[in-house]
Amino acid sequence: MRVPDSKSARVEMAGSSASWRCRCLFTVILLQLPAHGSGDNSKFHTAPLGGTAELLCPLPLWPVQAPVEVRWLRSPAPQRSLAVHVFRDAKDWDEGVMPAYKGRTALVRDDREGRVALLIRDVRLEDRGPYRCQIQIANLTLEGTVTLQVAVLGSVPYIHVEGYNAGWIQMVCRSVGWFPEPRAEWRDPQGRLLLSLSEVHSLDEAGLFQTAVSSRVRDSTPGNVSCTLHNPALGQEKTTAMVIAAPSPGRISSSDVALAVTLPILIFLIIVGIYFIWKQRKSKEKLLYEQVMEVENLLSDHAKEKGRLHKALKKLRSELKLKKAAANSGWRRARLHFVAVTLDPDTAHPKLVLSEDRRCVRLGDRKQPVPDNPQRFDFVVSVLGSEYFTAGCHYWEVFVGDKTKWILGVCSESVSRKGKVTASPANGHWLVRQSRGNEYEALTSPQTSFRLKEPPRCVGIFLDYEAGVISFYNVTDGSHIFTFTHTFSGPLRPFFEPCLHDGGKNTAPLVICSELQKSEESLVSKPKGKGHANGDVSLKVNPSLLPPQDPELGDMILSWPSDLGPALQGLKVPSF
Repeated sequence: MRVPDSKSARVEMAGSSASWRCRCLFTVILLQLPAHGSGDNSKFHTAPLGGTAELLCPLPLWPVQAPVEVRWLRSPAPQRSLAVHVFRDAKDWDEGVMPAYKGRTALVRDDREGRVALLIRDVRLEDRGPYRCQIQIANLTLEGTVTLQVAVLGSVPYIHVEGYNAGWIQMVCRSVGWFPEPRAEWRDPQGRLLLSLSEVHSLDEAGLFQTAVSSRVRDSTPGNVSCTLHNPALGQEKTTAMVIAAPSPGRISSSDVALAVTLPILIFLIIVGIYFIWKQRKSKEKLLYEQVMEVENLLSDHAKEKGRLHKALKKLRSELKLKKAAANSGWRRARLHFVAVTLDPDTAHPKLVLSEDRRCVRLGDRKQPVPDNPQRFDFVVSVLGSEYFTAGCHYWEVFVGDKTKWILGVCSESVSRKGKVTASPANGHWLVRQSRGNEYEALTSPQTSFRLKEPPRCVGIFLDYEAGVISFYNVTDGSHIFTFTHTFSGPLRPFFEPCLHDGGKNTAPLVICSELQKSEESLVSKPKGKGHANGDVSLKVNPSLLPPQDPELGDMILSWPSDLGPALQGLKVPSF
């Protein structure tokens, strides 16, 4: 262990003693400075709007010791203080600084004088108010307050005459946008001060003063009367003047001239107004009379039109009865061409289940193990009839029962069987479907929607190839449903689609009728003496009139409307 010599020990003791004395002296000086400044050390500073404000912190600093942190705060309340500028560790900090002050502030230090000031550029009206400076030196924090006032030079004053009374001209000088409160002066043409009768200063929403100062001058005083407003903080002023012309001797006063001009004009306007009111009243009476006559003519025309409409309605009802009878006759004639239709299993979608006699089809729960041939539908759950129609008339009936959805009709042999198919006449489909409830659609382009008076339990489909007609009939009541017209080319086949289960309400199958079904009116009992319940006249064909090469026809029952019965008495059926 080394023992220091006596000389170095004395130097170290002397240095530590001097450092201790400096620290004691600095502490005494800091204790004499005001800590946590109050209202006693607050000052005021005035800066012009748009200019630069330099707020001097009212705290004297010890020149030797540099501050650890300097903070300028916007509000005097500590719990609501917002930072305006922060200086810490010998540099400026943006953290926590109000956005409105970023880029507009700077800290000015004078180490020789021991002063700190805040520089605010582009001063705004919102910058007005108290600011607190907090200075931290070592472990001691000092505070001081300074208030910024923004001086604003207001608008150029304007003078207007408020009135004229007994040779005196009453004037008011107005201006807005001043701070602090301006000082007003009136001067006559000779430059002498005029007495202000009233002086009103008020603050607007922006906190700026608006001023209204009144005075008066004799009308016999020609020259310029001026109004001046001074801003004491900026040392600037704005002045405006008004010229007063002296009246010529023997001249009529302006009020007399105004009255002499205004009175005749007023009388003329009154007369014109009365004339227009009278004319407008006459026009209204004439218009009212014309309207009454027009109403009477309309009532007369309405009576005539009502009679014409009544006749037209009667005619339309007669035509409707004839069309109904024609439609029923068309259905009855279509049934003369009944054909037995069966289903083609090679075209059925794999989920469709066909009966053994190929007259019944329903949608199954899973796909059937059937070969995927080109003729089979793989997306649309449909099946075609086995028959091909290339000419002639053909009619078949399909029992739909209480099904909620179905699609029936005729399609071309060449329609696409794979993938999604858009059914329309342009694509070779002439179909009618029940969509929901009593709503039906003909799959035209665009689709044709309609409702039926009575939902069909059995649907009749009639094809006249040469005439280009495909008609649908409600076998339940014998009414017409819809008719397609088209020029056909190529083979046509019946089309069947039982549709999806619709939540269990549409599981029933589609059944192709093997013989003609009786309509609903045939189910109603008729009085005795009628040959048939449906009111048709049955003719039994004499077999001797049939061609010998076709003995299978046997007895044929031809059904005709009941209103044609008397005309058919004694009618001989021609040979086929």
